[in-house]
Amino acid sequence: MVGTPYYISPELIEGKPYAMASDIWSIGVILYELCSLKPPFNAESLHFLALKIVKGQYPPLPSHYSRELRNLVGMLLQTEQRRRPFIHEILKLPVIVNRIKGFLTESIRHSEFAHTILHR
Repeated sequence: MVGTPYYISPELIEGKPYAMASDIWSIGVILYELCSLKPPFNAESLHFLALKIVKGQYPPLPSHYSRELRNLVGMLLQTEQRRRPFIHEILKLPVIVNRIKGFLTESIRHSEFAHTILHR
């Protein structure tokens, strides 16, 4: 097994094979950490960290973040991998689309995302 324990998905802890859903989980952990400045799951040992991850219980993000962002984190940190969204579904969410539009001009957005689901 490789990687940082804080970002490992519940299914990998349970010995299930790797799937893209594990990467979606890790994106959720990173997004949570960017917002709260700490990982969603923390413990004094690897054993207890694994237990917390498998349970999927973490402190909620502060309420000053939008409901859409908090919902996105919740979607990404679903303990059941089949309930996590695919990347193309995430890229279609208004909270993501609006952020991309807010940071990139139309021409840059087109050149950066012409090969992705965002190209219309």
